[in-house]
Amino acid sequence: PSPFNEKLNAVDMGKIGIFLLNEVEGYQFTGETEPDAILVRMRELYPHAKIMLTLGKDGAIYADQAQKHYQPIFQVKAVDTTAAGDTFTGYFLAGLAENLPIEEVLRMSAKASCIAVTREGAVPSIPYRKEVLEALQA
Repeated sequence: PSPFNEKLNAVDMGKIGIFLLNEVEGYQFTGETEPDAILVRMRELYPHAKIMLTLGKDGAIYADQAQKHYQPIFQVKAVDTTAAGDTFTGYFLAGLAENLPIEEVLRMSAKASCIAVTREGAVPSIPYRKEVLEALQA
């Protein structure tokens, strides 16, 4: 839902299976500002959806009907944050598509994003999966 605008009011959000939100979008959906309150309200509004709430430097929280998991960031010296969110999102969706355990999906997404911010640019900063997996094992 980015950018969030009044046109979204016409959308049947109950048909959405996965919400990927940052804190601003979470607020726009729920009126809540605290991450836990955003998740509670999103779960009330969309009980069958998976909710992925990204928190920038504070990590990310995933919640669905059965579980809730917090993923901190991996501490690195950021050079360019341009592709951080897109990298996280891409790895997150790929992990879900592969039916990986959510803890593994979150760790891989966070590691990929932290690698991306150590490099200049958008597309050139996104790491290949092999690099992410090697970094997780290091």
